[in-house]
Amino acid sequence: MKKILYVIIGLFVVYLILCKAGPSKMIVERSIDIDASADIIKSKMADLKFFQKSWSPWTEKDPAMKVTFTGEAGQQGCKMAWESQVKEVGKGSMTYNYTNGDTVMHTLHFDDYGDSKVYQLVRNEGKGTKVIWGMYSKMPFFMRPMGLFVNMDKMIGPDYEKGLAKLKTTIESTPKQTEDAYVVNELDWGVKTYFGIKKIGLTFDKIGPFFGESYGKISEALSKAKVKPIMPPKAIYFAFDEKTMIADVAAVVEVAPGSKADGVEKFEYPPSKVLHIAYYGSYEKSAKAHYAMDAYMKEKNLMQSAVMEEYVTDPMMEKDTAKWLTNIYYFIKK
Repeated sequence: MKKILYVIIGLFVVYLILCKAGPSKMIVERSIDIDASADIIKSKMADLKFFQKSWSPWTEKDPAMKVTFTGEAGQQGCKMAWESQVKEVGKGSMTYNYTNGDTVMHTLHFDDYGDSKVYQLVRNEGKGTKVIWGMYSKMPFFMRPMGLFVNMDKMIGPDYEKGLAKLKTTIESTPKQTEDAYVVNELDWGVKTYFGIKKIGLTFDKIGPFFGESYGKISEALSKAKVKPIMPPKAIYFAFDEKTMIADVAAVVEVAPGSKADGVEKFEYPPSKVLHIAYYGSYEKSAKAHYAMDAYMKEKNLMQSAVMEEYVTDPMMEKDTAKWLTNIYYFIKK
């Protein structure tokens, strides 16, 4: 009996040594050059439906796997879950977290392995764009011995190479756009609720100061009501006269339907069809993106009921205006 106990203790000590010797993290990266603008590629990276349909290397391994999507494509928190009988594909999910500057972040979850951070770095290089697809995961202490015997780079790397090659083919086969062209996405939104402060007849030069003052008041009101905002701050433009540069506008934040707060106005929208453009640059130069949206609506014979801008990038944290992301949304009249 003592011999068995000594063997067990010995094996446990050996295992602890392997845990200490094993890698504490796992990183896999692959890259490719794509002949397209970084803005176009980043907008595609945030769309999990596009990923599953157009460039996921695992879709090819099991075209019949069960896939479900929750949330709105290209929006923070949207999620793709899959379940496959093919061992290499397995069961898991991927959630889009955010786009900031040249980085697109996701969370990858495998039921057997837990969560990993998945990222795409999208950088202008010369006339094209370099895309780096990577995965980073911390190895729990008692799982580190696996890293000594299993080469994750060799296991996952070839799939990343195949996926990036498909992405390159898909994007480069799409007719090229001019530098000032923008990708317009059609989205279907569910019920939306916003709390904010509205101002009628605001001149253009006063919009910035109005936003700065209003977002502070909104934050204070939500804090008192213990209501958590959803997504970054936004502005809703109900009317805008280009000749007089006067707007009816509201500074708002999105909240969960049914939320209550004093000192702010509630704006509710039923399920809507929405057009979206991801604009990168300073706020003052966003007019071309709006002109592109106007041209798209004329071509499709559509009318807008309101315009929303979502300010994703914090100017206090990112000084390079070229990296400021503003999501522009047009609510379409039914």
